[in-house]
Amino acid sequence: MAVESRRTRRFVRSLPYIFFLTLLLLMQPGRAGAILHPLDGAGNFHAYVDVINRWVAEDRLDVLVLVEVANGDLKYEEEDGGYVGRMRLEVQLESYDGQVVSLKRHIRTAKLPEVEASSRTLFQVFGLVLEDVPFRSGRLNCQIYDVNRRRPGLLNQAKKRSSRAECATAWAAEDGPRTPAGIALEDPLFLVHAPFDDWNPESTTEATGNDGWLHDYTHPSRRYGLEQDRLQIFQPVWPQAGGIAMDQENLGLRVQVVSMAMEYVINDTIRFDRRGRAALAAGRPAALFYELDVNLLPEGAYRMSLAPLGGQGRGSLVDFDVVWRLDAIGRHRSQILGEGRTVMEGKELKKFLAARPAEQEKLLDEFWENLNPDPESPVNVVYLEFQYRLAYVRKFLGGFGQFGANDERGEVFLLMGPADEVQLHHMPMNFRDQDDARIKVYNRFAPDREGVVAKGASIDPQSIDPYQDLGGIPMPYSRRAESQRMTQVSSPTHNFAFELWKYDDVGNTLFPNRFSRKGMGQRFLFVDRTGSGDYSLESSNVLQGEE
Repeated sequence: MAVESRRTRRFVRSLPYIFFLTLLLLMQPGRAGAILHPLDGAGNFHAYVDVINRWVAEDRLDVLVLVEVANGDLKYEEEDGGYVGRMRLEVQLESYDGQVVSLKRHIRTAKLPEVEASSRTLFQVFGLVLEDVPFRSGRLNCQIYDVNRRRPGLLNQAKKRSSRAECATAWAAEDGPRTPAGIALEDPLFLVHAPFDDWNPESTTEATGNDGWLHDYTHPSRRYGLEQDRLQIFQPVWPQAGGIAMDQENLGLRVQVVSMAMEYVINDTIRFDRRGRAALAAGRPAALFYELDVNLLPEGAYRMSLAPLGGQGRGSLVDFDVVWRLDAIGRHRSQILGEGRTVMEGKELKKFLAARPAEQEKLLDEFWENLNPDPESPVNVVYLEFQYRLAYVRKFLGGFGQFGANDERGEVFLLMGPADEVQLHHMPMNFRDQDDARIKVYNRFAPDREGVVAKGASIDPQSIDPYQDLGGIPMPYSRRAESQRMTQVSSPTHNFAFELWKYDDVGNTLFPNRFSRKGMGQRFLFVDRTGSGDYSLESSNVLQGEE
């Protein structure tokens, strides 16, 4: 238990001072590639996955895999007056020479009230331990299944496949828990709402032999701020072989917390108490509990460096996030990714996708705040309008996920707003209906030919230009439209449902985007190519130009 802490904080003015501990850690011999921040489990729902290497003895390594899933992302079934969720966690750890350690665990949640079962700010935390892993590097794969919910798709429904989130990463551990000199740090365990004061060994007469209480407070997502304003970690430490003298000076850890934006730093020192020194002197591992008030930290992503005070041994690097907004806690992870992929382009999008979750939220907030016409107002009317459009896309235009709108009509609607005119043909009755729509895409002044007679007689599918010589109201010739017609004329989708969206100017764009920059009079032709109600963008004068 840490009994002494000396802390300083300031805004960063010089880069060399920030990287002091990082360089110290990287220079340690034999340092393996640790997993710095939680993994994002993606798929049918989102999950956070944390991987922790834990030495049980000098030749025995266990790997702890922890998972956190929001209640609102799981399906709960009513049972005896409450709501119960059922999950399955499967983990495989494979060495580069083909050795495999795998484990499966079934999880049944406690009965929850309906309001808690649907909450996005309450979480299920569970995990498993891969015991006695015989190798020290390889690849880890993790799958989390919601047993109560089937994966989308007819085939998945027929085969009763459960919805799933999954992730994979390269994995490595040290060759042993000790170093030739000094102390060595294992991976820290992040905690939340842990009663550190009750655990202080100086206030108890006997040390407990059961460490299971730690598992009740694990925090795989490592998100602090509104969820809990005190960061907490449990840090195991191993001494060198033969132990360390109890009266040795500088027996403790130097802690440095640096914002990933290089704007803020906190330096701290923690030392071992009497019991910790006694364990290290006897050659046994000890542990430190460390707590940090994150009210000192601006919102964003942070990296924590922990290193031996004396400079001898092995330290650790870990990341965590600080979030101070209610909407960030309640906002689904897939919405954050979907929003970013929809509104950002080029280098801005690459930066967003490469960022950690807390950084992505911050980048999105900065994007929308830059568009706020009244920064003094508590309501950003531009972002509010985007939320209205998002709700419409979710309900009427195919839905919205981590890759943006599921239907390409939704993407156009989000970026351009409602069209000035929409021509719907959910059951085309005339052979030329879709052909006419293609011409209207590339020639904004092409006439509307309603009914059958206006389109003239039936046509030969191989005709080069049926609109000039077969009667009815003539249509202007379009080289692009004719090229597309010839490729589609024998396709069954030629008679499938379609929609033609017309914008007379640039629509109601909230910001310059890939559609609005192409001039005025945008046209978009969407075709239901599968007959299932999912529309794809077939033609557009924005993407392919006018004639």
